[in-house]
Amino acid sequence: MPKRNRYVILYVIIAIVIYLFARRANNIFVEEQHLLFMASGALEVEIKRRDDLLTRAREAVRQYNLLEEKIHLHLIELNSLSVPPGTNRVRLEKSNPIFDLLSEIDNLKEKYPELKSKDPYLALMEDIQASGSRVINARLAYNRKANEFNTLLNVFPYKLAARPLGFHSHPFQEGVGEKFLRNEK
Repeated sequence: MPKRNRYVILYVIIAIVIYLFARRANNIFVEEQHLLFMASGALEVEIKRRDDLLTRAREAVRQYNLLEEKIHLHLIELNSLSVPPGTNRVRLEKSNPIFDLLSEIDNLKEKYPELKSKDPYLALMEDIQASGSRVINARLAYNRKANEFNTLLNVFPYKLAARPLGFHSHPFQEGVGEKFLRNEK
């Protein structure tokens, strides 16, 4: 066998080994990146869920304030009507708005204990705390996957194939308080 044929066979074998390695590395990168994207999606879902919960909480507080303001205004109006000046006939005519106001206050009182009671607020606070915990856990899961993926991209021999195959490192997700703890602005 001529010397030239040996080199050709050696080059073909090297090319096949490089091809098989690149293919294997690509499969590993794709799988790890898929897991990273799944963790990123889970984090986005939890952040959206928390934002929706906070929006609903703000709306409940707004409704509570409107209801309390309405009751307060009705009580002020009722106080001004409670002792109307004049004769008995005038007082009788003015008592109809008093009864109307009392009726509306009774309707508001039926709603008021639901808002005033501690149970819905305690449940809401627990939901907000649980939502925050789910966001933290999702962020930790994402950061763990990002760390695994970034480490894989920088470990020999995969480091040789990462850039040519188009894979790059992904940033970590930070919470609001993490920059504060590191004294960053």
